[in-house]
Amino acid sequence: MAALRAILKALRRAVGRDLMTLWSIKVNNFFLFIALLIYGAAQSGMEPKSAEPLLVLTGFLLLFPASGDPLEKIPASRLALWPLSGTQRLALRLVSPLLSPVLWIAVVILIRTARPAAALTFLGAAVAIQAVSALRSPGWTPFRHLPQFPGKLGGLIRNNIREILSLLDPYLALMLCAAGTSYRFLYAHPDPAAPPVIAILIALAMSTYTQSLFGLELGSGMTRYRLLPLRGWEILLAKDMAFLIVLGAMIIPFDIGTGLTFGLLSLALGHHSSIYQKIPQKRWRFAAGRLMPVGALQGLGGVVVAFQERDRGPIVLAGAAVAWIASIWFYGRRWDQRRSDPAEGVRRSGGASHP
Repeated sequence: MAALRAILKALRRAVGRDLMTLWSIKVNNFFLFIALLIYGAAQSGMEPKSAEPLLVLTGFLLLFPASGDPLEKIPASRLALWPLSGTQRLALRLVSPLLSPVLWIAVVILIRTARPAAALTFLGAAVAIQAVSALRSPGWTPFRHLPQFPGKLGGLIRNNIREILSLLDPYLALMLCAAGTSYRFLYAHPDPAAPPVIAILIALAMSTYTQSLFGLELGSGMTRYRLLPLRGWEILLAKDMAFLIVLGAMIIPFDIGTGLTFGLLSLALGHHSSIYQKIPQKRWRFAAGRLMPVGALQGLGGVVVAFQERDRGPIVLAGAAVAWIASIWFYGRRWDQRRSDPAEGVRRSGGASHP
């Protein structure tokens, strides 16, 4: 029993640490927008009905990382080496699901709503997601066959698209795109003002990633980038083009000018955090950023400038493009200076992430 208690205690800590990574939504631009929306509705004495569909979409996406088997935290090779009897291994298999956050969320739903059907539906959705994940072959990845892009930066662009698609943000944007497309083309009388608003929401859902373009590649990945025979602006351009390709594909049904204006401004502002702060990201989680000042400027400034593009036309988009190009040039030079600075090499070897 002592061995089982020790293993379960370690599993509880591992699940807790993993669960804490889901709280990246607290520093994600899109969820800050939802929080402001709910706060504004509460202050005006209104029910925040407009935020409910967004919360449902978010909860659905969070089921994917939260519904994993706790025993998967232990490498199979290590688990096989532990001196456990068959009875102990069976007991571990039976008890470990009690550590799943999905089960406890279902219990909370049952207690708060007194509706067993709602709790069972939630559990069923989580089990279905886990079953689909378990049936996936170990070597299978949906991004392996992305097309090769032409030019010197084509390989980097494709790799960066894969990186983007390993976060939850583009899937939230995709669900917004699907809902908006259905509304625009299937609803009898869609609001003509809706397309630019939907494009802005999609760009907002993607924008936090621009604060940490290297967040999935810290450590050895950064070393590889510094060894590439590329200038800093070329590396930033490859990452930005990947972001704009993914964003552009989802705003085509709505308002390209408005969405691209928001996206370009987000990139122009996000380069500073990407070069200097290096915020770590984790796959299959929402991107985390910094609220002040970059997140606030991206969210509030992006919305204001995007609506200006809707009202004044391509001249505002051109201004955002100029700001983006200037940002690539400036922070590309900063990248080159940091790469050639001997003191920076000492700081990297010491594990520091800030200049």
